[in-house]
Amino acid sequence: MVDKMNLEEWIRPSIRALKAYESKSIPDCVRLDANENPLSWPQGMIERLLGSSIAFNRYPDGGAQELKQALSGYTGVPGEGILTGNGSDELIQLLMTTFGGENRAVVVHPPTFSMYGAAARVTGTNVLEVPLLLTEDGRDFRLDVEGILKAAAQSQVHMIVLCNPNNPTGTLFPREEIFRIVAESGKIVVVDEAYGEFSGESVVDQIPHCPNLLVMKTFSKLFAMAALRLGYLLGQPSMIEALNRARQPFNVNSFSQKAGAIALNYVEDFAEQGRTLRAELEKIVEALTAFASVKVFATRANFVLFQPEDPDRVYQELIEKGFLIRNMGNLPLVGKALRFSVGLPEDNERLMKALREILK
Repeated sequence: MVDKMNLEEWIRPSIRALKAYESKSIPDCVRLDANENPLSWPQGMIERLLGSSIAFNRYPDGGAQELKQALSGYTGVPGEGILTGNGSDELIQLLMTTFGGENRAVVVHPPTFSMYGAAARVTGTNVLEVPLLLTEDGRDFRLDVEGILKAAAQSQVHMIVLCNPNNPTGTLFPREEIFRIVAESGKIVVVDEAYGEFSGESVVDQIPHCPNLLVMKTFSKLFAMAALRLGYLLGQPSMIEALNRARQPFNVNSFSQKAGAIALNYVEDFAEQGRTLRAELEKIVEALTAFASVKVFATRANFVLFQPEDPDRVYQELIEKGFLIRNMGNLPLVGKALRFSVGLPEDNERLMKALREILK
């Protein structure tokens, strides 16, 4: 019998170095830290979902056929070119499991979504970072296309991940730069369009012409279904078939599948919500820009990255005033910065009032 065990010695070294992902939950705070859609579902949608016939005593449809049919109508991609997942996080790890692993590498462009690097390390995939470039005015970012192509030329690289619009910066990268990377890299290129519906742009239309292109999208943002964990990948059928080999069976529950299929009957309602949120964000950005001591970065998503003189103090004082935003810590190229997503109109007004008091 073992009396004492050093657990750390049993953990894989790549896992040992990781920290568990933590999301803060502070009672009585308005949550503006997770880039969610704060608006209610369109009228009739929840009643339609709750009135659906779902066999909770049976396993879900492993092929998500009803949802795929609805997604095909929404995206224009045939059902065999669609793979659904338990949120984008599962899909990111599935991508690393399928195309990454030992002696392989993925190219990312920091600052970007942290889960790319985390999933890579969990699967033993090396991460090659090609940082974004700052524009001359220091308030926007752009891809280092030459740097990405140079990194991708290494034999260990099998995949490139581009986040567009990018989290946490809000940057929308030009289509022609993305297509150049797809055409010239010779590697699998994943374009994460989690916030694509807010930007009004997408590269999904190029999938038939690009066998190495995968586009990842989610119901967590514009479609206001973050609690149900539902994402999907779009690509050519051969690419989706390869990913399906490593996918867990029954990975998306029946309730989420049904909710996703129903939500796609309300596309215009959600699009109107997106326009409302973007208009609110424009007002917020204009108000933030009025503070001489605050640097505000350009955004095409539903959130804004900004940099006051003392981000840690501003973050803490906002919590004291009842607002939870995201303290990004030290970001490459930027340093300490804060990010918050657009909330309900009344919450946005209260937030800006609080910021005026803090930054006066």
